[in-house]
Amino acid sequence: MTVTSLQGHLHEHPGTLWERTEPLARGRALLDRARAGAGGLLVIRGATGSGRTAVLETLARDAAHRGTTALRARCSDQESDAAFGVVLQMFDTFLQGRTAVPWVADDTRWDGSLYAADLPSRLWSALRSHTARAPVLLAVDDIHLADASSRRWLAQVARRLDRLPVLLAVTERCQYDLVLPRPAFTDHCGRPADAHCVLGPLGPAASADVVRSVLGKDVPQPLLDDCVQAGGGNPLLLHALLADLHELAADEPVPLRLPERCAPLHHGALNGAVTRWLHSADAGTRTAARVLAELQDEEDVLTLLPRVAGSDPSRTGGWIDELTRQGLLRPAPPDGRPAFAHPLLREAVRNTVDRQQRTDIHRRTAELLHSRGDRDDAVARHLLAVPAVGEPWAVDTLLAAAARAVRAGRTAEAIACLRRVLEEPLSVRRRGEALTELGCLEAQDERPCGVRHLAEALRLQRHVAGKVRAAASLGAALVARGEVHTALDVLGDLADEFTGSADLAHAVQAATALVASHDGDSWLRVVAELRRIGAQAPERLAPTARALLTEYGATAGHLSAAEVMGRARALMTVPLDPLLEPYLLASTATLAQWADALPEAEAWVARGLAAHRLPKLHPGRQSLLSVHAETLVMRGRYRALLADTSLWGTRTGWQAGTLSDNAHLNAQALIALTETGRLTEACRLADDVTARGTNGSWEWSEFLYARGTLRLASGDPGRALADFLECGRRQSARQVVSPVVTPWRSAAADCHLALGSPEHAVPLATEEHGLALIWGTPRTVGRALRALAAALGGRHGLELAQQAVTVLRNAAEPLPELIPALLSLGTAYHHCGQRLQAREVLREAARRAERTEAVRLRPAAQEALRGCGARPRRTRHTGSVALTPSEHRVALLVVAGHSNSEIAALLHVAVRTVETHLTHAYRKLGIRGRADLAAALKASP
Repeated sequence: MTVTSLQGHLHEHPGTLWERTEPLARGRALLDRARAGAGGLLVIRGATGSGRTAVLETLARDAAHRGTTALRARCSDQESDAAFGVVLQMFDTFLQGRTAVPWVADDTRWDGSLYAADLPSRLWSALRSHTARAPVLLAVDDIHLADASSRRWLAQVARRLDRLPVLLAVTERCQYDLVLPRPAFTDHCGRPADAHCVLGPLGPAASADVVRSVLGKDVPQPLLDDCVQAGGGNPLLLHALLADLHELAADEPVPLRLPERCAPLHHGALNGAVTRWLHSADAGTRTAARVLAELQDEEDVLTLLPRVAGSDPSRTGGWIDELTRQGLLRPAPPDGRPAFAHPLLREAVRNTVDRQQRTDIHRRTAELLHSRGDRDDAVARHLLAVPAVGEPWAVDTLLAAAARAVRAGRTAEAIACLRRVLEEPLSVRRRGEALTELGCLEAQDERPCGVRHLAEALRLQRHVAGKVRAAASLGAALVARGEVHTALDVLGDLADEFTGSADLAHAVQAATALVASHDGDSWLRVVAELRRIGAQAPERLAPTARALLTEYGATAGHLSAAEVMGRARALMTVPLDPLLEPYLLASTATLAQWADALPEAEAWVARGLAAHRLPKLHPGRQSLLSVHAETLVMRGRYRALLADTSLWGTRTGWQAGTLSDNAHLNAQALIALTETGRLTEACRLADDVTARGTNGSWEWSEFLYARGTLRLASGDPGRALADFLECGRRQSARQVVSPVVTPWRSAAADCHLALGSPEHAVPLATEEHGLALIWGTPRTVGRALRALAAALGGRHGLELAQQAVTVLRNAAEPLPELIPALLSLGTAYHHCGQRLQAREVLREAARRAERTEAVRLRPAAQEALRGCGARPRRTRHTGSVALTPSEHRVALLVVAGHSNSEIAALLHVAVRTVETHLTHAYRKLGIRGRADLAAALKASP
């Protein structure tokens, strides 16, 4: 069904002209007056698509039924330069000889060209002659588009209507345009209209009736509301939308809601109607409507609109008000920004904008926002929609917007800005830097093009520092894809280029070592080569290499924590090239973290992340983030780790399925979730990481240890033991024997005990204790003593548990390992029959677990207390969670404004009871009175 046929169908239903009855009634009254011998002028005005033509055609049909001769003409801008075109169109049936015209002489020739000079007078004479036989209706549609000659003739007729039984009925577009309108027809006539009608938009009720007449009375209410909104009260647009839906229903069921795009309405009637609606307006109004459709999401669209559209600002407000009155824009939007009434209507307007027009709009907007100093990301949104600008400010803006997006964790937005900046003319250096950053983001987002862009950046880089950064990032990206040997080949080729520069060679050396750490055999070969160089020519070893060898010595059980920290502090006093400093900071921070010098570790991490703008895939940056994460775990700050945006971005990757490529970070999140009792989330994270497959990286060993911890906490010691033993096998293959990294032996010993095999637990715990004594930190020694005490049991186990607690208590800062040590000591006391000491120690463990984030250990402490025959203290909660249901109910009624007596009556209790509940609530919430109650309830979790 086309729009025309649909309109014909609708006009057969009288309800569709409910809100157009006034002009029809006034026209019929003037027809009756013309039949009585006195003519008149009827002017029907309205916006495009408001139904002017429908009213005029209905009036013409009524005139014909009443014996009145109806002469019709429809004006158009294509014929606006044809002299007397509209008048000849009205008299066309007579002039072509298809109708007998007794009032025209037989020798009269109506071709207009031969009689142009006296054609107006002849037409007037002919009109007067016919009025002697029957009244005449002259119906002219869109008279504002009529040619000048016809307008003059019709104006003359209007001035003489009182002499003839003629009704002149004209329709005229009346809409607020940004360009001043031409004079109205009545201004040409020099006389007022006998009836002047203005058609407004259809009301919601009338629009709904139109929808039901086409789609049926059982149309879903959401679809009905959408159609009313998208039609904007404009019959032209509403009929076109219904025509699209009617055709769509022939192929598939009518949707429950209107789509927000026009593509599903593939018959295109709405697009055509919107094109006609825009074409009827002046060029300035068309441009403004298209600009509004593109920019309506901007906060200050009212300021931008006239400047981008090039229109008069003083008229823009009136134009917006008129479109709002018509229903095409949202009435009174909450944010004050004008917007189209429905996304489908906006989409239809945008479909009338060709590519060049859209480019011009967004380029002018970008230039305007940049010139007035708006934020880079606001300008970049428009630059993304246009081709190369070729201006330096565009390059700077896109790069700055990309950097802001990276900091905010909006990776897709940063990638879009960096891809777009590559279209601009860039120097080789800036193109290489942009490609490096883009490749890092794409590789981190697991996009295959990341490695290609990093390889191109490496080829383009002319500055040696940029070349090293690009090569290091390319190596890390290849490692993430499991191509460790390819990454080492890339860095090896780069090392050959820098044999004459010690600093650059050292930087490549450090990057190579960090990349090699992801493959056990490669790591051992690199270490062997560094040790050989150190033995033959120590001056050739960079500080970073010495730090890496120190890491190896620490994990191999050759060095103590005190020795390691002495070397690390000495290395930090050596002045370094900026290329080397991130690698050295990463290594020394790692050593400090292992040695429990956590303040120094955090300081070096902060220095490395703040002082160097490192690409996301830079090996040094990855190592610094790993140290930061593990430091939080070592301090028991599990919730801080899970909420840290520097690790996970604005979306928590461990929670939203966007896992980090760094398995070590995922391992730390797994430990944090386990220790805070969130075992379901931890299992989901472990499954997601496992689905990615295994590899030979040191990070995977740490993940196995973390997963074993989760399985042991979940009551599955068998599978946990398998994880711990596999972790130990991998670590031993890399010559990592010290418990400083992954204390898998003590964890495996706990699993053996849970499985009833203490004979297997004792050797593991004993071995870890010996290695822990070499390292010598309270954490490792206390942890090993606890495991050994649990494995041995008896009096000797009690003595070892006492030593573990003493060692852990004497640490420089509180250690999370103290709580399980207290649990072991309390259990040992209980087994030795010292129940009083057992209760005292276990209560301390319960208190510490309650005060800290050790949610997992709190039930264990309470269960151990029950085993000793003690009644565990009731956990003291604070905030609204501590309120009883009655206290909470009373508090809510107080917040609602009720007095104590009113509350007592509502709850059927004594006033004294209400007062008691309030007193308890104030104490638990930490407030003084009812004035603070609302804020306290809102602030409490």
